[in-house]
Amino acid sequence: MRDPAGPRLIQVGIFTATRWEFNAIRNALVVQDEQRIGRYRAVLGRRGHAQVLLVRTGLGVASGEAAYREALTSHRLELAISSGFACALSASAIGDLLVGTEVLVSLSGAALQSGGQVISCSKERQVQAMGAAREADVTARAGRFVTVPHVVWRAEEKRAVAAMTGAIGLDMESAAVGAVAAEQGTPFAVLRTVSDLPDEDLPLDFNLFLSPSGWMRGTFACLTHPSCLLGLKRLRAQVARASERMSRFFVKFLEGLE
Repeated sequence: MRDPAGPRLIQVGIFTATRWEFNAIRNALVVQDEQRIGRYRAVLGRRGHAQVLLVRTGLGVASGEAAYREALTSHRLELAISSGFACALSASAIGDLLVGTEVLVSLSGAALQSGGQVISCSKERQVQAMGAAREADVTARAGRFVTVPHVVWRAEEKRAVAAMTGAIGLDMESAAVGAVAAEQGTPFAVLRTVSDLPDEDLPLDFNLFLSPSGWMRGTFACLTHPSCLLGLKRLRAQVARASERMSRFFVKFLEGLE
């Protein structure tokens, strides 16, 4: 696509799972249009020479793949980015940027132990992301990501995943986005900010909320355990910090695309 008033725009798709991640990246854009991509919420926006389709996929590999394939029916993308928050698997601080060099697909514990499928990330965009992070004054590190099918909420399990994979970050969607990008021959990047650390438990088992029947049990657990409510307050503050860093980073990253 060419802007009549300037140079050709690079077509970028950014895929996030939750509304908090979606809104953080939206804050980095000049929003032009609200859209529906199938059943998924999306916005079309600009920053620098980038025309950005931002899509909220929902949690998990299946949702990430379905949303990307829906986007391809109406948009030709030149760069696909899996973004949002990440669980750090190595020494990090809340709000640090984790830049993927590759993504290990792990659909089960057995896949973790056997190595699983590995999806490569664009080296060019890794270099650019590290430079944009410096400009945005955001601490960044690059390394392997691992995608898992459930929320890893216990510190003990986080450490086990880190030991088995050598990954610096963990999420639930990047492998799906990366697999479709590889299939289409589209450059792919993973750019996520840290929302929880390897040595801390999450306030509760968020897997309860992934099914309709689990909402009642999850809500009951929150209401009956004061420590859970305190933990959720802490997590909300961590998400706010990760969101601010993400917005700041994407302003610089998108402005640097050519």
